Amino acid sequence: MVKKMVISQLQSVGEGALSKVAQSSATKTALQGALQLKDKGEKIFHVLESVEHRLSAIENRLDKLEQTKKPAPRRAAAKTTTAAKPAARKKTA
Repeated sequence: MVKKMVISQLQSVGEGALSKVAQSSATKTALQGALQLKDKGEKIFHVLESVEHRLSAIENRLDKLEQTKKPAPRRAAAKTTTAAKPAARKKTA
């Protein structure tokens, strides 16, 4: 019986403390701040998910491009020779 009374007293004291904390303006401000932080975190998470999805799509497109367009083998540079210039024509007057 004594245990029940002690538990009952602790319960009522705890409820009183919780009601005082809940009525405090500091608690309300902290709760609002926590909820705003949660909302911002969710938005950032969704943005990161969309960026990850877009990045994955870009990587897939790049892989396909790399598979289809293999670089052509390089040719050796053609040797250029200077051809002899033809003799200048003389003007006849």
